[in-house]
Amino acid sequence: LRKLSFWDTPQSILATARDSYHRDLWATQDKRIEVWIEKDALVGVIEAICQEHDVPFFSCRGYVSDSEMWAGAMRSVRCAGKKQGVLILHLGDHDPSGIDMTRDIADRLHLFSQMNIEVRRIALTMEQINDLNPPPNPAKITDSRYEHYLAEYGAESWELDALEPQYIVDLIRDEIEAEKDTDKWEEAVKIQEEERGQIATVINNWKS
Repeated sequence: LRKLSFWDTPQSILATARDSYHRDLWATQDKRIEVWIEKDALVGVIEAICQEHDVPFFSCRGYVSDSEMWAGAMRSVRCAGKKQGVLILHLGDHDPSGIDMTRDIADRLHLFSQMNIEVRRIALTMEQINDLNPPPNPAKITDSRYEHYLAEYGAESWELDALEPQYIVDLIRDEIEAEKDTDKWEEAVKIQEEERGQIATVINNWKS
């Protein structure tokens, strides 16, 4: 069912504007962060923590299309124009293609932007596999990257889904908070709340 939105009073639409008013909280930070995850099925796991920190997130759905990669590169170019760096946090399976996807993202972002954009693989890594011991699967021998993977990691592979959702959430939170300038962040939030207060003042004094 689709229909037009409606409000009972002018004040009610202003209340909606007050609640949804949102500043760019990363505008004063030295770098911007994006979270890219291989599987669409895990977006529900990362959505809340990314929104909590005002960080964009993206489901790669395997190898990223050229159009999406171009869009990502152009975002980075715009950030560079504002003297900001960009950090891509990448999460993917530990299998022949999943490992190669991190390299592919970095290479094509560089190709389209002509910039060295930092792509940091934060999961799944062999260190995490050794620590957490998730259940293995046979690596796909039909994958064109199998021989290289076999030589480096062996015949077993592991899926990102095998990690506990809370582990993934905590991992992303730690990475974001390590990069965030807390003083600048708190100042941006303070300004946002003051400006929401200005909208509330209009609502409270509507009749006058």
